[in-house]
Amino acid sequence: MPYSIQIQKILRSPYTFSVASALAWQGFGLLTFMALARLLSVSEMGVWAIWISLLTIADMPRQGFTQNGLVKYTAAEPEAWGKWLSAGLLLNSLAALVLGLLLAAALYLGAALLEMPDLRSLAPFALPFMLLQSLTRYGEAAQIARSDFRVMFFANVLNAGLQFLAVGLLLWTGTHPSFPQLLAVQALGVSVGCVFTYFVGKRHFQFGPLERGRIESLFHFGKFVAGTNFVSLLFQRLDTLLVGTFLTPAAVGIYNTATRLNGLLDLPLNSLSMAQSPVLAKASATPGQIQSVARKCALQLALVQVPASVLLIILAPYAITLLVGEKYLEAAPLLQILAVTGLVKPWTRTFGMTLDAMGRPGLNFGMLLFSIAFNLLLLLFFVPWLGAMGAALAMGLGIVISTGAGQLLMRRFFKKTQNIQDGNPSSISLQPN
Repeated sequence: MPYSIQIQKILRSPYTFSVASALAWQGFGLLTFMALARLLSVSEMGVWAIWISLLTIADMPRQGFTQNGLVKYTAAEPEAWGKWLSAGLLLNSLAALVLGLLLAAALYLGAALLEMPDLRSLAPFALPFMLLQSLTRYGEAAQIARSDFRVMFFANVLNAGLQFLAVGLLLWTGTHPSFPQLLAVQALGVSVGCVFTYFVGKRHFQFGPLERGRIESLFHFGKFVAGTNFVSLLFQRLDTLLVGTFLTPAAVGIYNTATRLNGLLDLPLNSLSMAQSPVLAKASATPGQIQSVARKCALQLALVQVPASVLLIILAPYAITLLVGEKYLEAAPLLQILAVTGLVKPWTRTFGMTLDAMGRPGLNFGMLLFSIAFNLLLLLFFVPWLGAMGAALAMGLGIVISTGAGQLLMRRFFKKTQNIQDGNPSSISLQPN
């Protein structure tokens, strides 16, 4: 095959558009964050960080009811695409409705408990924004199930790009926005991205009749994935919420800067994981293949993630000064501690995706429950003692230990599967869900 054709094939591959889509989202997101850091005070950045944390936590269970199940069942039954799509849309809408109401309640409660009255101004808009965002994210889920990331790439460019342009305009004109105005900026980007997704990618959205059996299948599979997603996001955001509980909004602003910049390390994980999920789902249908595919997936993630983590650990003070300014420089040691977790995250992510692909979301959920309970204990011990530094230490230690436990569990799970294939069930030590 000529070299030029090989290059064109790579550039048009799902992996390339998956990475490009995540790059666009994270890149514009970083630029928006940089502009907001200069537009808002440190305390206001802390309030906005709590809003983003609560919104993200609320949205992840909805995704669990739709995306993973849609990928799994349509891979096994592609001829019933329209029926699965309709079942997923119904669950997606119902989940968004319930979670949007819970998000509004959480904002009212958080305004009182965290002594952040500005959160109350966002509560009336929580439900409509949640419904709007859920429709956009469901469109992305359908494209992921079809391994078509082209439309999603351009939708992310429009969504995140418009948000950056709007915030940049506010910064350029010296206009200080209210929190509802910032939410309106978010809604503008999401709305344009949503229209683009369903109009340009309309070939993916040919819905079929609703069937109760398919709705129940998605729900029963998705309930574990939704729980896993919720616990996983709570695990990731618990440190920020507890910093807000025990410390000041300014401390949240500093700590959020460290976690936000450390989140850049998740770019290769998120982008490659989206492309790997259908591959693992297909491999799970072939006995003995899932283990080797999972190892390759972890290695691919590590080859990108580990060098990036090491680089961030070395350059943390310079990265903070360059990206958000010297007033956030005290976040540098926090960022260095958090960046250490990037050295093990490829194995953490592969563990969860593999169990979901093999139809064991309950096992994945149980492991995450253990992780969040363990981290909660560490945070409750370290945060009152060491403040924001304690939160970073607790999260780093918790992730490393939980990842090690997950790898031991995965090894036993693969051993169990091999014993079944060899016809030797008596040596199985790990019981199925």
